[in-house]
Amino acid sequence: MAGGSRIRRGREPRAATLIELLVVIALIGLLISILVPSLKRSMDLAGATLCKHNLHEIHRSLVMYQSDHDGWLPIVVEPKLGLAAIRRPDPWFLKMYPTSMPDPFVLTCPKDPYRYRMVAGGSHFEEDVRADYSSYGLNAFIMMAGDGVVANLDHHQPSRPGDTILLADIGPDLASFGSQVAGLVGPARNHSLLTWDDGFDPFSGQTVQPWLTQRHEDGIHVLTVAGGVRKARTADVMRSPVRRHYSDCAAGGCTFCREFRAFHYSFASSHLYWWTGPAPAE
Repeated sequence: MAGGSRIRRGREPRAATLIELLVVIALIGLLISILVPSLKRSMDLAGATLCKHNLHEIHRSLVMYQSDHDGWLPIVVEPKLGLAAIRRPDPWFLKMYPTSMPDPFVLTCPKDPYRYRMVAGGSHFEEDVRADYSSYGLNAFIMMAGDGVVANLDHHQPSRPGDTILLADIGPDLASFGSQVAGLVGPARNHSLLTWDDGFDPFSGQTVQPWLTQRHEDGIHVLTVAGGVRKARTADVMRSPVRRHYSDCAAGGCTFCREFRAFHYSFASSHLYWWTGPAPAE
């Protein structure tokens, strides 16, 4: 062929320009900004779902324990002996393990920053800090009122069991807890009991860091005496000083407002109360 043969060549690849690279980086950043919050929400939802599952499992364990002990919850105060008979009680959950509660990991909320304190494998509990492993606490009033007799819920049912607190997330969930016992890994949690006041140890009477937390966004999960799991908003409660009387709390049948006039947290906005019905006789 005249002039020699020509070899057709494809178009050579063109290097990306700086502007194109910046556009790609911006798009990746935009996708990350969209996906990360969605991923966090999904993880929070999964954690909240598992927490609710744990509460249902603990309730089943409590019911099983009551069935085997004539209606008694795992008491921390011996009836008729009172607080003077004990110094540091075994926490309630140890009394259920392993017979009524074979899987101790139901005691760990996935959103609890101190959940690692549970012994790996769940085969045993450390003796020195065993009172503080649980991510959940039992209502201290139910466990202690009337020198412990209220812990037999078969005989001392509240008038509104579906609105009466039995068990809930217990904190504090703070990285700083300078007021707590020196050397303890993580904050003390009142022997896994929910106290109605703003931070005190029910057995020593000493002030400790308030247990109230916002573990699940704006609140905590609460197991009622009736076995239902509800959300209690705590954000506003944590910002307000505790009082002896709340009009909405009293209207809901709160025994603390109506009879005791003791300082207490109020969860009336979530229709939850420490105790409903008559106060137990001492």
